[in-house]
Amino acid sequence: MLPVRPAIAALTPYVPGEQPDGTFVKLNANENPYPPSPRVLEAVARATGDQVRLYPDALSRALRAVAARAFGVGQDWVIAGNGSDDVLTMIVRTFLDPGDTIAVVDPTYTLYETLAAMQGAHARRYPLTEQWELPEAFFGAPAQVTFLPNPNAQTGTLFSAAAIRRLCAAAQGVLVLDEAYAPFAGVTYLPLVREFPHLIVLRTLSKSHALAGLRVGFGVAQPDVIALLMKVKDSYNLNAISQVAGIAALEDTRYVEERIAAIVRTREAFARALAERGWELVPSAANFVLAAPPGGQAREVVVALEQRGYLVRHFATPRLERYVRFSIGTDEQMDGLVAALDACRATWSP
Repeated sequence: MLPVRPAIAALTPYVPGEQPDGTFVKLNANENPYPPSPRVLEAVARATGDQVRLYPDALSRALRAVAARAFGVGQDWVIAGNGSDDVLTMIVRTFLDPGDTIAVVDPTYTLYETLAAMQGAHARRYPLTEQWELPEAFFGAPAQVTFLPNPNAQTGTLFSAAAIRRLCAAAQGVLVLDEAYAPFAGVTYLPLVREFPHLIVLRTLSKSHALAGLRVGFGVAQPDVIALLMKVKDSYNLNAISQVAGIAALEDTRYVEERIAAIVRTREAFARALAERGWELVPSAANFVLAAPPGGQAREVVVALEQRGYLVRHFATPRLERYVRFSIGTDEQMDGLVAALDACRATWSP
């Protein structure tokens, strides 16, 4: 028998969106439908043999300096990660011992629970209200770490400024505000890190900057918190190519803003199309739409669309089982998706 830790033996692993073989219109993982800034591709093309041969800057100093300017903080307020998931791993390594507790809403990004379980910690779930708002018990929940994506990872819900500030004030331990989708909402609470020493805000270049394949993310917090996270990060956690690509992406703000605006316009048009067809929508401030089909045959919709070349996401959980999550693609992709929904409706309508 292998000496496997009991926490790992019992672990249910996180399941990411399907990365398929073959030709599909891929709308299941909330990826950006547009290419990254041309500056990114130019920066990658200029990479030298030494950048591949030698170890990268272990502290990602040049990248963190550019990110710090973008976020309006000092460089010592920023840590870079192999995607924001890497920063999540640093957080659980730093603040969770076996038997500790994290607080999460339900539904939300399930990786929080998976990472906590790896440490032998437990998750306490606080179901969102019927209106998808934060429940009263979540404020000041007894936990070493509280995690909240804003907008929320599975629903797209944007929580109010009053709720976020109240949560910051009430949190008993570390509060992690995950802003992976914030650029599509046009709202950020990153400046609150100056006011609340227990707050860590996460940002990523995967979605807004179209760098999902290169994995660049950040944690922003007060310098003493960043110094703790630096102790536990992997030694060379961000490769040299990702570092130069991240710098180029952050510096081309106009390109990124134009693509975000395009995605938001497409999201609103697609939401209207679903509403016109009788779908029940959860208001979204992210780059996806969560909606329930007439009759609630969500799984059947997913299967029918896959047969027509469209990959979308279904979560077989009690709160979400009657919903389908659609990542927002280009206008052409979403028009094709609507046409496919119309064409296959007879296969899943009650």
